[in-house]
Amino acid sequence: MNEREWFTEAFENKTAFSVKYSRKLYESKSAFQKIEVYETPVMGKVLSLDGCFMVTEKDSFVYHEMITHPATAMIKQPQSALVIGGGDGGAITELVKYPEFKKIILCEIDEGVISACREFFPEISSGLADPRVEVVCEDGAAYVKKFQQEFDIILVDSTDPVGPGKALYELDFYNSVKNALRSGGVANFQTESPFFMANVFADTVKNLRSVFGPQSATPYLCVIPSYPGALWSFTMCSTEPKDFSIASCGLSGECVSSLNYYNAQVHIAAFVLPNFVQKLIS
Repeated sequence: MNEREWFTEAFENKTAFSVKYSRKLYESKSAFQKIEVYETPVMGKVLSLDGCFMVTEKDSFVYHEMITHPATAMIKQPQSALVIGGGDGGAITELVKYPEFKKIILCEIDEGVISACREFFPEISSGLADPRVEVVCEDGAAYVKKFQQEFDIILVDSTDPVGPGKALYELDFYNSVKNALRSGGVANFQTESPFFMANVFADTVKNLRSVFGPQSATPYLCVIPSYPGALWSFTMCSTEPKDFSIASCGLSGECVSSLNYYNAQVHIAAFVLPNFVQKLIS
């Protein structure tokens, strides 16, 4: 494949996902990573961080809806939320659909990601303009330590466990997240691919269960075509045991109709794990 026409994410030099692009719209090097935006015929605009697909206009709705709405469905009348990572603003854009929220904080370490996404992905990042949203450019692992029993919901929209994202996979961080939740609060972590990152997935679930308890940390799945392996996982955690597979509250019918992936049936089905996934976490 001609490198001048194709953007390829190679995973561990063993497999790859490629997209043909028409032009590169943006490139910069922040203090933390290389930021690139491509225009492609099939995936729309694509955000790449250090050579890895992070956001595509084609399928980003799956990730952003599935990290946000299953967790929010666990809380009746949520008032405060913290998103760690997620500089594209997609999770924030989903959260602001709930009028109940009074305070929503985005903590993203790399201001360059926020700026690029506001410029090139205005629809995905539109929630950042909501007056209830505060944007903080700090290290999320250090920032969350400032809070005790502050948030109803914490979403950990992290990159892979390398570079600045590595601290978001450590036990100390998980304990800080738990301490920052109000009683009955919910934290949701993206936990990688059970196909291609089986060890990271299994170890993360194990560590989350050691912090939150085995009945208070449950993985679920969705399909994101542009991510390695396509089958992707999140792990939902709470300060108290919960049956996460049953939404205790819900979006309004008007809001659900505006979504492209998540609904009540998808919520239930997402927690039904294939046998190989169950074996990884047993």
